[in-house]
Amino acid sequence: MCGRFVLRIPLVRIIEAIAPLTPPLNVLFPPRYNIAPTQKVPVARLDKDDHPIISLVHWGLIPSWAKDASVGNRMINARAETAAEKPAFRTGLARRRCLVPADGFYEWKRTGTHKQPMFIHRRDDGLFCFAGLWDRWHDPAGQDIDSMTILTTAPNALMREIHDRMPVILKPADYQFWLKRDTPAEQVQLLLKPVASDEFVADPVSSRVNSPATDDPACILPINSVT
Repeated sequence: MCGRFVLRIPLVRIIEAIAPLTPPLNVLFPPRYNIAPTQKVPVARLDKDDHPIISLVHWGLIPSWAKDASVGNRMINARAETAAEKPAFRTGLARRRCLVPADGFYEWKRTGTHKQPMFIHRRDDGLFCFAGLWDRWHDPAGQDIDSMTILTTAPNALMREIHDRMPVILKPADYQFWLKRDTPAEQVQLLLKPVASDEFVADPVSSRVNSPATDDPACILPINSVT
């Protein structure tokens, strides 16, 4: 699964990596070291005119047909293998796909009764994007809430030693292909696979990340660097 991630890279660099666009002036996002479900995160998606935009959405997908927003608390991830069959995700997979930028994520490795938090990131510490799905829910007060979920898949060789699932991480060459609404479903499915393990490393970090209230640079320091 993917239950916490990191985004330190400024939005302007994210924009340069995904599309030549200007974000709305109200989209601000400081460096984050321990992003948790239910919080707002930036995603790249297409607007009604098929232009890529960056916007902040709620992490935890609330389907348009949901009776209550709390359902989103249970939908922070969607299994890539079954997303096309699930009512909560199939519309998103068909035409509401998004990119969720990150430069690292956490997973907890079980060793006996202990769970060791691991920080997984690119060897070059660069930007990457999770494959995401989004939806729009109309609350009883008449406001729209946009939300997203992160797709997960089987683990690669690196992640297999840590957990039995991992987030789908897309190749930069596939970003625009993923976002396009007319991308055939069978071709979309081909993108939902584990990223090459040699591009990433996993560092053990402090249990400080266990609390979503802790959000500072020390969260990502390898434990042998923490003083």
